[in-house]
Amino acid sequence: MSKKLIIFFIFLIVLPILLVDWFVSVKVANLTEDQIGNTILQLAKTSHLTLDHIITSVDSSAEKLMVTQEAQQMFDDSNLSAYDRLQKFLALDKLTTTYSTNSLNFSIFIPALSESYPFAPTSDVQDTGVFYSADSANMDWFLDAVKAKGSGIIRTINQLGNNPMHIKTSGYIRKMSNTLGGNSNIGVLVVSGLDVLLQKELTPLNLPKDGVIIFMNNNNVILSNTSNLEIGSTLTLPPKLKSSHDGVYKEDEDGHPWLYAFHTSPSSATKILFKIPVNSIIGEHVAVRELVNYLMLAYFLILIVISIYFSRYILSPLSKLARLTRSFEPGRSIAVELQLDRKDEIGLLNNAFIEMTKRLNQTINDKYVLEIKQKEAELSLLHTQINPHLLYNTLESIYWRTMIEGKSESAEMIHDLSLLMRIGLSRGKILIPISEELKHLEAYIRLQSKRYDYSFALNWDIDEETKLFLIPKVVLQPLVENAIIHGIRNMEQDGELWISIKMLANKICIKIEDNGYKSTDISRLNLVLEGVVPYEGFGIKNVNKRIQLHFGTNYGLSYEIRDGGGVRAIINIPPILEEIQ
Repeated sequence: MSKKLIIFFIFLIVLPILLVDWFVSVKVANLTEDQIGNTILQLAKTSHLTLDHIITSVDSSAEKLMVTQEAQQMFDDSNLSAYDRLQKFLALDKLTTTYSTNSLNFSIFIPALSESYPFAPTSDVQDTGVFYSADSANMDWFLDAVKAKGSGIIRTINQLGNNPMHIKTSGYIRKMSNTLGGNSNIGVLVVSGLDVLLQKELTPLNLPKDGVIIFMNNNNVILSNTSNLEIGSTLTLPPKLKSSHDGVYKEDEDGHPWLYAFHTSPSSATKILFKIPVNSIIGEHVAVRELVNYLMLAYFLILIVISIYFSRYILSPLSKLARLTRSFEPGRSIAVELQLDRKDEIGLLNNAFIEMTKRLNQTINDKYVLEIKQKEAELSLLHTQINPHLLYNTLESIYWRTMIEGKSESAEMIHDLSLLMRIGLSRGKILIPISEELKHLEAYIRLQSKRYDYSFALNWDIDEETKLFLIPKVVLQPLVENAIIHGIRNMEQDGELWISIKMLANKICIKIEDNGYKSTDISRLNLVLEGVVPYEGFGIKNVNKRIQLHFGTNYGLSYEIRDGGGVRAIINIPPILEEIQ
């Protein structure tokens, strides 16, 4: 009783409360994640729009610089003295410095005029200005800008000026067009330090603890971020995000769940990713849940105290009854009959137990007599099983004696008969391997052929893999017997019998066919199998019922007309290797 009370307490009080608490906690956590995820996604869209505006503003400044007279005159270097070239260079260099700010550096690259301006400094000396001695073939961003045909692109490049560590920066790059005409020299305007400007815009955003914002191009190359991620490195995204569209996703990373808000901008060909640990979102929820757990623990302790109080009132008399039941031995009267005057359920239970013991003793005496009779019946059954074993053992002895005397044909018939009896018994097994059933069938066919001098043709088509699977014993012999007697018995050499066993998908298909000339009502045969037609076909009905008894109604025996005349019996069974208990 105490165990049942504990089970009652656990399953009807403790577990329901825990399940409700778990369900509410999970539901609240999911709602919190969804709401914050949607909020962060909207923040990502707004931030991305702001970044696009900044990029558009940078593009506007770049375009203003490119169309200035100072910038356009740099393309025309015909019939100019060295002094004139110097003046043009200084004017444009000063202009680029004017456009540059604390974070953005405007630079112009015109490699084709490097021979005309040998005095100009290189890009590894200063971080802004006009540069000529640049190897455009080794600058992918230069070639990409040329291919863009006047459209601005964002690329990661080495920071200009003294940069021995080859630190990367994000730059807005645009091909310069020569509006004055006269030559086809190509220039490229580079606005470097874009990552710093974008980072200043992203940093003030109030994210949960350990949250990070990453701005990157369509190839996941980092252009700017609020963490210490390296500019120009490629961000490895979780598998779900690699082919995902804009939205909010939850993924595990190093055993910790993270929330990802993802947004793309076709206009700037960039992506923005908000990556936030889920624990920082639901941290307060976890603290509240722990408080609720402590309150529930106190509640359970109170329930335990109350349960102990009531259990003693109930368990005390029941423990006495338990001692009484332990002292009781079936078949013997109780030494002391402890009757209770209580009118409640416990008193009724105690007194009913006393009466039950009296009836049980009488039942035991009656059962003892029945068991004796049952043992006698079992001994009689074992005795009947001895005779078949004795018979086929005797047949084996006769077979060898006949072989010694030189009567081989008679010996083979005796041996086949012995094999039929041995496989029919199968050591008490109900299911036997198909290989043994085939041996039984071969022995039967040989015995019948010798007995009645049949001369029909026999065709075997057996898949070797099917021989290991189990089949109810002696189910093929009745079907072969019907095919011989009702089909080809009187056809002499014209009669043919086909036996095939094939593995088809997840079942084994067994077919027994004959080319008998008699017309057969197949629909009536199938009705016989279903039990609709009484007093007919006991053999085939027995085969069908035995198969369905072992394997279910999805399997069994059916008949159909064979192409070319005759009847085809089809058995479907499952491929099993161990007998179903």
